Amino acid sequence: MLIQKIGTKRGVLISAIAFGIYHWFSYGVLGNIMAMILVFIGTGLMGYAWAWAFSKTKSIMLPFGLHLGWNFVYNTIFSKGPLGNLVLISKGENELTDWASLFNFISGLIIVPFIVLLYVKYFVKKETNIKTSPN
Repeated sequence: MLIQKIGTKRGVLISAIAFGIYHWFSYGVLGNIMAMILVFIGTGLMGYAWAWAFSKTKSIMLPFGLHLGWNFVYNTIFSKGPLGNLVLISKGENELTDWASLFNFISGLIIVPFIVLLYVKYFVKKETNIKTSPN
């Protein structure tokens, strides 16, 4: 509805901002400024990709599938979600002790959304209205 009312660029941006803010609550980081910034960047970029995919395809199916796929990989394969240890189990978390470890942590928040944004930009075709003649 935002895209129809205020245009694609602003509608996608507002959707991404709302997606990032929503995840402050679902990740339980409200009040921790550094965690809020990191969660907002990572989930905001993903929200931008999902909204952009919707705006290009005019269908919720691609963003839904991409989000479901990401949640499956993150939660089930890498055991990072609320379900506990599932497939791959970490031997311990790395503490953020220097700029290199912080860069490594942040790059994980940026790389996946960036790959999804590239996918949406170059591989998702824009939906077009094809008119057929009545027979």
